[in-house]
Order: sequence, then structure tokens, then C-alpha cells
Amino acid sequence: MELVSQFTEDAIAKEDRVCGRPAYRGTILKGAPCYYVATIVPGQPGRFVCEACYLRYSQKLSTSVRPSSVHPSSAQSQLLPDPHIIRQTVNAAQCKSTINPPRVVPFLSQPSSSTAHIGRISGPDIAVPLSWQQSPASSNPNMVSGAAEYSVHHAQYGLERERWAKLAYAPPPAETITLEISAVYEGNSRKKSGRGINFGNICEGKKDIDARLDAPGLIQIALDTILPKILTFGRGFLWRTEEFVVRDATWVDLSGHLPAIPYFLAQCLVQSRRGPKTTTFKTRQFLLMVVVPAAQWCEYEAWLEKTEEENTLREQLQRHRSINTVTEERDPRTSGTDSEDPWAAQQEDEDPFGLDFEGPDALSTVGRNSAVTDSSAHNPTRPSAKRAHVRGESDSTNSTVSPPRKKPVPGVFHLPDCNDLKEALKSGGSVDAVRAPKVYDFRNEDIQFHPIPVRPLADILKTPQYRSFKPNISNSSIGQLTIDVPIRSMIGIGAFKTAHPGWLTLSPLSSSGLGSRAQQDVVVKRPFHRPPPHTTGSSVLKISRYALPDEHEKLLNECNLLYWAKSLLNFTYEYIDHCIDAAPTPPSFSIPRVRFVEAGIALAFSRHSSNTQGTSEQAPMADIKAGMFSAVYLLEERVTSGTPNDQTFTKFIHNKDYGPSLDEDEYGYDVAVFLSFTQHIQYEKTEGLAFISDYQGSTELLTDPQILTHRSVNEGIDLFGDGNIASVVDDFKARHLCNHYCKWPGFGLEVYA
Repeated sequence: MELVSQFTEDAIAKEDRVCGRPAYRGTILKGAPCYYVATIVPGQPGRFVCEACYLRYSQKLSTSVRPSSVHPSSAQSQLLPDPHIIRQTVNAAQCKSTINPPRVVPFLSQPSSSTAHIGRISGPDIAVPLSWQQSPASSNPNMVSGAAEYSVHHAQYGLERERWAKLAYAPPPAETITLEISAVYEGNSRKKSGRGINFGNICEGKKDIDARLDAPGLIQIALDTILPKILTFGRGFLWRTEEFVVRDATWVDLSGHLPAIPYFLAQCLVQSRRGPKTTTFKTRQFLLMVVVPAAQWCEYEAWLEKTEEENTLREQLQRHRSINTVTEERDPRTSGTDSEDPWAAQQEDEDPFGLDFEGPDALSTVGRNSAVTDSSAHNPTRPSAKRAHVRGESDSTNSTVSPPRKKPVPGVFHLPDCNDLKEALKSGGSVDAVRAPKVYDFRNEDIQFHPIPVRPLADILKTPQYRSFKPNISNSSIGQLTIDVPIRSMIGIGAFKTAHPGWLTLSPLSSSGLGSRAQQDVVVKRPFHRPPPHTTGSSVLKISRYALPDEHEKLLNECNLLYWAKSLLNFTYEYIDHCIDAAPTPPSFSIPRVRFVEAGIALAFSRHSSNTQGTSEQAPMADIKAGMFSAVYLLEERVTSGTPNDQTFTKFIHNKDYGPSLDEDEYGYDVAVFLSFTQHIQYEKTEGLAFISDYQGSTELLTDPQILTHRSVNEGIDLFGDGNIASVVDDFKARHLCNHYCKWPGFGLEVYA
């Protein structure tokens, strides 16, 4: 944020208004301090906040304060401008007689005249020459009579200046939405419940649209945005634009709604954290479609097909005409042939390629046959030195030959620059070990990869061997894993695991998921623990690996967490889809689609016998023979970028929280609200036995979940690791704050207080 000075320096609210800070939304009473806080994003509106929120913003480290403007002293503000530098035109009503009026002469007001007009704004007087008024010239050479000083319109200068200043400094409406406008025609699409099919890739976005716009206003915006593109797409076709209809994502015709009623505003009001009766505005994106009727679209397709046939026929005719023109041209070297020898002319007129051509209208055949007939009529007894080829009726009409190709123009040849060549040879002629790839930091492992499957919850409940993740050699694949080992190359480090970049190649490649392509980017995770510090004040990061059996056990627990989290999230989406399909009307909101990363456990086997005691990066191992189990890794799909500011990892819900860990104005808050709703479904539909927590990742991929279970399930057993906190499950019903997903009647959930 950026704190800036206002247009007026009093910083007092002239009327009651709402504080612009999303997390507060309190009321600023008339006469109370009111401050304007701008954003660092160009074009984004700022906020008017109360004194408490202003102080909170000013204490943030990320807030910058713009220096206040320097105001002139009272003595300087009372000085009149220099009359010799004022050159000002007058309005059109004072310029009647000429298009080149004389120069305006400014002069200072006399004290008597300045006090004679009460309420007039002080300033220089302007005398207008009499020639403009078509009156006799004045006898005073230095002063002309006529209209002098400011007119009655100039007296309103102060009010007009204040009005335009307010318009210039007024921020855009705070309650704005984003529109995605596309062009479709009526028909069944492949999408679920789709009624329109997009055409021409016509889709435009509109930002900062006033959320209080009514249906006619939205219709006007949609038509103004899409109609020019439709006309360009179907250039030449007479579109009947008055038949176009604007619909929303649920196929509702906006023209059937009354004006002066905000169309999308109600869908942007969400329940505030301050209480169930308080709502706050949350900007959203909505879909509008300009729909072409099915009958008009059929007319367009018929017109398009007819136009394409005509263009094809025209191109074929033009091509054959050009071919005939080429074949009838004579060689310049034989242009001097004796005109009295018609047989030589006939030989030159024959096809130089030994082929004949025939177009759709057979123009070339007629021309060729007529030429031969004329030649033979003039010299019936002269035999032909070359056999003339005459096309028969049985010849194919589909043979086509391209005209002679022109000789390609040779490309421009450039000599190398000597200085550039010298530098390239100097830098590229030697091998520097410092600049060579860091092959010494890579570790290659022969692995046996066991992917984590996604099984329906019903199958897990019915089949005992499916109730936990267990590596099965029949479902495994062999391959190679390359790991970038050093700490400086790590993707990240958490409280219990490190994440290194890696590349996976399976043999053979799997059909989907991890290992579906060679050298696939993966994240290699390993657990660690911090050794007790031997010296105080050391800033070097020191980690220690577990012994191989302990490391194997911990990674199997991580795989089991992902295994159950995938199943529970899959069950949640099945319940959501079932409720939406069974509801009489669809919900007004969209359902975010997220999933957990593809993952699996990799068991490495040594190639050679070893006897090492381990280092800070490697756990102590006993004697390991070649071909024995030597290391274990957790491989996960890499969370891709594509979010604002390259924000690829977000903690949506903490393990000990009952709601989103993000503020309403932070990126990913909508997904966090939805994930809190999935916890509600899992808690209620499992009768309070289990749900997923510790949601984290991106807005599309999730990783490192935690399964929380009830005390009756645990019974003193260590289930799902140390993160399984039973007290969070006990207090979930009392502390969970239901959102608009939970309150939709179609889901049939109990609304918790």
C-alpha cells in the first residue's frame, strides 16, 4: 500500500461511509478522520479508511509514504500574475467578425473596480478591442474600450474547478467485478449442461466493471464488446444482430430482467467474519455469452459453404488459365522463325512439357484443337516433324500440372565479423571446469517405483487390503532417478522434510501420472532431523538423515496420508456433483477443481558394495552389498507456476485451524473457503470420524495433507503421524464458520453456529 495526501488536507469525512479495509468494514461517521490509502498497482483504486486502519497501514513494513506537496505561503498566493505574460483567448461569443482576432490586452484591475463588484473573483482584467464588436476605434492608443474584465461565465470558475477536481480525483467504484464475454451459437456442447457452442475463439475479458450494473447495462457492454468481432469473423454475411441474445452462465436471458436492479451484486456478498448478520463484498468473475440463434447460424453455415465452393471454383479456373497462358508463350530464342513456315509455328505452340491441360470448362482443349485444325488447313501436304498429340474423349479430366517454377532468388551472404569471431574462438575454444555442468552434484539411482493409486472410498471400506498404502511389486516399475543433491539446489525445506529437484525415467513409460515421459521433472522429498547444536551462534544449516528403516517408515506414512487424502477428496467431489445434479436449480456459484499431486515411493538399490558411516546429508548405513535396498525417496509431481507474482505455494488451512488461513484480500482466499467447505462435508458425512486438514499447495495442485481422526478411532494408537490432533476434531462443530457453500440448501448440510 502507499499512503498519499488527499486533495484537501483536512482528512475529515463529509458524510457517513464504510471503511475500505476488507478485514474491518466499519463505519466512518461524518466529521471523523478519514484517510485515503492508494495501492502500488497502477490503475487499481485505493481505499478510504478510518484512523485506526490508517495507523495499521502506516506501521506495515511494505507501506511507503508519499511526501506531502509544498503549499505556497499566503503572501505568495496573493500576488497577481505578471500581466505581460498573460495571453488568453476569449470565448466564441466574443469573436464574431474575424477569424484572426487581434491580440488580447491584459491589464491590472483598479482598486475601485475590484471593490465595486462584490463576490467577483480577483484577477487581471482583459480589454477586448472594438474591432471585434464592429464599433469605432477608441481614441486611446494604449487602451481600447468595449467588453473588459471577466465575463459572467468566468465568475463560476471556482465552482467549476472544484467540480472537475472532484471528478479527477474520485476513485473508481470499489465494488467491481470481472466479466468474461464470449460468442456462442445455440446447440448442445460437450460440456455438462451446456447449451451453447463457442465459435471463432471470440472471448474477451472486462475488468473493473461496476457490480451495481443492471441487466440492460450488462447487455450493452456485452454487445459493444463482441458484436465487432462477430462481424469481423463472418465478414460478408448479413447478420441480424437484433436477434442476438445475451445470457449468463446458467443460460438466463438478461433481457427478461427489470432495469435499475443490480444483476450480479447479490452473488458477490459473502458472510463476514465479524458475524453471521454482516456481509462483505467479494469481487468475482462472471460469464456472459452473446448467443446467435440456431436458425441464423444454419443460414451462416449454408452461406459459408456456398462461398467456399465459389472460391474453389474461381481458383481452379484462374489456375488453369494461367497454365494455358504459359504453354502458349513462345521461346524468345525462336521468335525469329520464318512466318511462312506454319509447321514450325505449330511445333512451338505445342505443349513444351509433353502434357495437355483441361479445366472445368475445357477451354484449353478447345484452343489447342482449333490451333491444330487451322495449321493443317493451311498446309495439308506438309508432314509434321513432330507428332501432334490430340486429346481423346477418354483422357482423364483430373490431370493437373503446375506452371514452371521460377529460379529461387539466392539468399544474402554475410561475412563474419572478425571481432565477434575472435571473441567466440577465445571463449569457446577452451573448456573451463568452473563453467562446466555440475555433474558432480548429481546422484543417479536405480529405483523401483511404486505409485500411489486413487481408490474410491467404498472400495477401501469393503476391501481390507486396500485400507492402507502398501507397495506391491506387481504394480511397480523399474527406472532411473537423478537427484540434485546439494543443499544449495533444494527447492525448499520444511519442518520435517527437504525437497530436491529430480528427473524420473521409467522403463517402460507409464500410461499416465509420474513416469509417463522420459526425464520428467519431479520433487524428491526426504525426512530429516536437526542435530543438537554443539556450538552457539552458528548460522550454518545442519541436518541429519534418519537410519534407513526409520526413513522408510516415515515416508510410508507420508504416502499413506496422500492415499487417504486422495480418496476423501474424491468422495467429496462425488457428493458435490451428486447434490448439484439432483437439485432443481443449479447454485449461483462455481465449484473450484483441485487435486492432490501424483506421487509415489522410490526404493533405490545399490550398484556396488559400500561401507560408509554417513554424512550430514546421508544417514549412517551398515555394510550394503550390490543389489540391496540402499535408499528411499518420496517422489511427487512438481507444483507448477502460473499464479500472480510466481506465487506457487500457499498454506490454505493450517493443521490447527478451523477455517481459511488467508485474509479476504489475499490470493487464493476463494479456494481456501471452498476447502473449508470440504472439511464440513467430510466431517458430517463420516459422522465426525475424519477429515482432511493442512491444505497447502497451489490453486490447482495440493500436497502434504494431514488426516485428522476422532479419539474413538485412535484409541491410543499412532494413526497418520504426529500431525493427527484429536482436539481439533472435537471442537470442529463448535468452531467451524460456515460459508456460502455450506449454506446452499442443495448440499443438505447442517449449518453450524
